[in-house]
Amino acid sequence: MPRTLLCTKCYEEFSASDVPPNSPSTDMLHSSRTPSESDIPQMKQQLAEYLADLAKYDAQLEELMGIIAELQQKRADLKKYVDEQQSLLSSMRKFPSEILGEIFSLCCSEYGLSVKREKSLELFQVNAPALVLSQICSRWRDVMISLPSLW
Repeated sequence: MPRTLLCTKCYEEFSASDVPPNSPSTDMLHSSRTPSESDIPQMKQQLAEYLADLAKYDAQLEELMGIIAELQQKRADLKKYVDEQQSLLSSMRKFPSEILGEIFSLCCSEYGLSVKREKSLELFQVNAPALVLSQICSRWRDVMISLPSLW
């Protein structure tokens, strides 16, 4: 039985049957011949062995997929933590709220809300930059709320 190395650190191996390269049954598949009565017991025995090996492959794959899923979750958790830590170092956190408010006032129209009617489709298009800006993050929301002229 061929062996597959599963771990290069502990050298755990997996062994199961490979597909035989040239078996008589392979030739029979491509012909109209049927197995002889003397070949049937041997073929059934080989088939049972291969079915057991398939079950071994399935069990090993399930175990490895579980390990992969656990590693992916741990990586996602670490990535989230790293992203959060990087956001703490963002230069935007040092940006003065007063200047941010001035930029927001340039982005918003006089009323902070505009409604356009599409003539061909009989639809209304709502443009609310103040609302959009206030949904970016809690700091931007605080700046927007502190500037009633934008609402």
